[in-house]
Parts: sequence; structure tokens; C-alpha cells
Amino acid sequence: MKSLFSFYRHIEWLHLFSYIIIIVAELLILWFISGTPEANILRYIVLFGAVSISILLVRQRIIKPIQQMTQASLHIASGNYQSRLPSYNSIELNQMAQAFNQMASHLENVEKQRVALIGNVAHELRTPLSNIRITLEGLIDEVFAPETEIFLDIQHEVSRLQRLVYQLERLSEAESGQIPVNKQWIDYAQLIQTICERLKVQYESKGVILTHELSPNLPLIQIDPDHITQVLINLLGNALQYTPSGGKVTIQANFDGKQFVTRVSDTGLGLQADDLTQIFERFYRVDKSRARSSGGNGIGLTITRHLLLAHQGTIYAESAGLGSGSTFTFTLPRAV
Repeated sequence: MKSLFSFYRHIEWLHLFSYIIIIVAELLILWFISGTPEANILRYIVLFGAVSISILLVRQRIIKPIQQMTQASLHIASGNYQSRLPSYNSIELNQMAQAFNQMASHLENVEKQRVALIGNVAHELRTPLSNIRITLEGLIDEVFAPETEIFLDIQHEVSRLQRLVYQLERLSEAESGQIPVNKQWIDYAQLIQTICERLKVQYESKGVILTHELSPNLPLIQIDPDHITQVLINLLGNALQYTPSGGKVTIQANFDGKQFVTRVSDTGLGLQADDLTQIFERFYRVDKSRARSSGGNGIGLTITRHLLLAHQGTIYAESAGLGSGSTFTFTLPRAV
């Protein structure tokens, strides 16, 4: 809106400049009438020069920048998101150019993310589909015997596809801001204990210890229990995925008088500095080979962040480096 007002200010300036030219022209005409024919030749030259300079100034100050903006807009509309505007001497025009360049940069980033998303989805689909195709071809050619184990492998790959589709649907809802939030007053300590009990078998089968340290007398919290359950399962599942046998995962929760603070710490792989800044980006994986073999696709933490944002919460990751484990901390207001 500010840029639009600046544009109108330039149009008003152009009108004022036109009026000045008209007044000068009228004065020159009066000058011509009162002069001799020989003197009028010089006056014509002066008038022509004045008009030419005026047109040049108007073009340089107003028309040329508008033409540049129009051309750059057409480039953006055609998909050339690298198009940018130069700086101008006019403060208002320069503000418009900066706003345009910011918009172009944003559109360029969105396009890069779109291309990356398509590539990542295709990559995630390719592996399970290839495994299913190879297995089915083996069954058709009688290379594989139709045993229960073979069909369980197919079922496992189909489950991976279903999980990916489900998470993509949730991600789409999250990034479009369409997450329905049905808040209830919940016993937060009981919720954490229930989730830990649910994941107990998975942790025991891998040989990883899961413990919880909850502050006594935690108050009730107003949240969507389904969403926060998914947040906790995502974080505890992620910790299990990157913690080797013999390791330990601890979930802590307390209330500081304003908000709930929950920490999920593990003694696993750990994170590098670059990981900490990108860990919540979609399809980002710390250890791609390990994540893929365990069914991870780099979407869970992105969904986790959006679910917490829908509750006006925050989340961040900490780690002392590779081999030092990591801690994910998220906050939630008691009520919104």
C-alpha cells in the first residue's frame, strides 16, 4: 500500500511538472509576440531546448522506471524469478524497487522449494515402488516362492507408501494453515506417561532405555490431545531412530509459571551445526541412508513444528556435535 501511495505521489509530481511547462510555454509565447522575427528564431531554439530537457527529465525520473518495472513484472510472470530492479535516486521509487525485489526473491525461493518438493516426493516414492515391482516380478517369474515372508515385505513397502501419503496430507494442511485445533483441558503428565507406555515395546526391542522426569503437580494444559500426542510420538520416535542399542532417551516436562517446557534428550547420533538450522525443513535428513532404511522421510519434524505453531508454541534443537546426542525442546502456553 505504501508503494502504491508513492506511485501516486510521482503521478502528482508529473502533473505539477506539466503545469510548469505550460506556464513557461505561455510566457515564451508572449515573449514571441512582442519580439521581432529574427529574435523569435532564437526564442524558438530556446523553447525547443526547454521542452526537450523537460521531456528528458520526465522520462528519466518517471517513465523509464515505470517501463523497467513493467518489464521486470512481465519477466516474473513468465517464470524468470531472477529479474530484479536497479536502485533509483528517488526515495519513493527506490522503496518500490526494493519491495519488488523482495517479492521476486520470495517467489524465487518458493519456486526452488516447489521443485525440491517434487524431486523429494518422487525419490521417496521410487524406492518402495521399485521394491514392490521387483518382488512381484520375482513371484511372477517364480524366482521367489509365494511364502508369507515375501508378502510381508510387500505389505511393509505398501505401509511406507501409505505413511508417506498420510504425512504429505498432514504437511499440506500444516503449511496452508488449515490445521483444525480442538483444544481440551488435559492432564499433561498422564499424557506423557501414556505415550511412553505405548512406545515401551519398540524401545525394548531395540535395547534403548526410555525414561520420563516430570515435575510434580503439573497443572492441566489446554491443548489438542491428538496433535500433541503426534508431537511427542514424532520426537520420541526420532530419538529412538538415531539412538543405538544400549542408549537412553529421556523426556522431561515442567511448568515455569507461564508455559510448559518439554525436553526430549537422547544419547544418540548427535547433530552438527548445519543440522540444527535445517532439521525442521521438510525432507531434511541427518543420516539419509539410516533414515530411509528405518522408514524415515524427513517430514515428521516439519509437521511437529507446524503443530506446535498452531498451539502458539515453539521448538528448537540442541547438540554438542556428532556422537554427543541431541535435545529437542518445545514450549506450550498453558492456555490460549
